[in-house]
Amino acid sequence: MTGERAMKVLVFTHHYPSTRLPTMAPYSYHTYRALARRCELRLVAPIPWWTRARGASRELFGGTREAHTGIDALFPTYWSVPGLPSLHARALRASLGRTMAGLRREFPYDAILAAWAYPDTVAAEAFAREAGVPVVTTVLGSDINEQPRNPALRAQIAPALQRCARVVAVSGALGERLVELGVPRERVVVQLNAVDGARFAIRDRAEPRRRFGVPADAKVVLYAGYHVPEKGVDVLVEAMAHLDRAGRRDIHLMMVGGGELLEPLRAKVSALGLGDRVRLFGWALPVEIPDYMAACDVFCLPSRREGCPNVVLEALASGRPVVGTRVGGVPELVREGQGGNGFLVPPGDPGALGAALARALDTAWEPEALRGSVGALSWDVVGERYHALLKEVLGEQRGRGPC
Repeated sequence: MTGERAMKVLVFTHHYPSTRLPTMAPYSYHTYRALARRCELRLVAPIPWWTRARGASRELFGGTREAHTGIDALFPTYWSVPGLPSLHARALRASLGRTMAGLRREFPYDAILAAWAYPDTVAAEAFAREAGVPVVTTVLGSDINEQPRNPALRAQIAPALQRCARVVAVSGALGERLVELGVPRERVVVQLNAVDGARFAIRDRAEPRRRFGVPADAKVVLYAGYHVPEKGVDVLVEAMAHLDRAGRRDIHLMMVGGGELLEPLRAKVSALGLGDRVRLFGWALPVEIPDYMAACDVFCLPSRREGCPNVVLEALASGRPVVGTRVGGVPELVREGQGGNGFLVPPGDPGALGAALARALDTAWEPEALRGSVGALSWDVVGERYHALLKEVLGEQRGRGPC
């Protein structure tokens, strides 16, 4: 910075962890922590009232303020009608108007950095116009792949994105979707996610396998993430059934996470007779994921849709190959062929997925080479790039060099 003071940035997104939801969006935490080392930063993470209806009245009516992540974060409640998503951005603006005005007086920010297209970016862009500051936003996946399919949401999302000073996409595929939505290509910035190389490192399998009750000599596949239809977890269980019929009873599957398909998957595993080789562990804290990575031989992401999945980067940094689907930003991370780090298959094809898993498990991989394939993707680099981008935007707005 060449000015008299540090740049002040207000982050506006519901994608941020709290004491109530500690597993929420760890990638956001790492990004904003890295950025906060370079500027003054506050964060607003709006929470809809219906997710707090069973909580304390103080939370329901007043929101909470936390600094447990090292960032001054406000979690205000906003009022809207469940089941009417087209009204959520308008309700968010109305609910937080006074809060944002007060925060503007307390913390006169130079720019707003938003994340998630709707309702976050739509509301943030309006607040930025009222404050006379630029807004930069980040799109993450289904907010661009799915939300604009709803015409009422698209009518709000597209104009808001077009008015942003920059729109950051976490994959090249998402960047192209932004252009299709009318965002000028020169305002689209592709920035892949990153990985904490200190936490996710090459480790021996023996100790974590003992802890999780996995046979030491088994060939182990890991899935970690939401158990929802778009993640293709049902296809993964079907792929295990294909492998079972092919006589590959040496292959075990560990599934970590939760969601609407968790219990149906348990029932399916039992019905297929896979209970001795497919284990569903439920939710795990972010600090536990490196142990699960260490226990596996191959990581699998069978998604039907994706942005830039951090879990793929974490697996590769742990020295584990990845079997994924050709969707979203996955092909930008997983490379096949000579010097590759995994295999790709079409989404929704359990036979192809099972064959790729068997091939990956039977391949001799070099863990250091796998880790090296994501070695340059650090959160500190991401934080520096966001800082440089915000300085560039402010410089353009002020009609002079970067602040």
